[in-house]
Amino acid sequence: MEKITLQYLEDNFDDIFDQVEQGKSFHIMTPDGKDVMMVPNAGVIKASIDSGLVSELDDTYFEMYHQTGEGS
Repeated sequence: MEKITLQYLEDNFDDIFDQVEQGKSFHIMTPDGKDVMMVPNAGVIKASIDSGLVSELDDTYFEMYHQTGEGS
């Protein structure tokens, strides 16, 4: 799984999204250390959560992201 920064994702979103649609997964490193994964399907997400590799995010993370102005 390729690691990229959140800034790189924002700058290259269409290209990264196309790659995810083709089956590639990305580990997105965020400035606050709450990294996220961009994966191609629910099976990959469930397997990653079940194995403890990742944890689910709730909507408060994204609400805070937009409230701080970083999501604008």
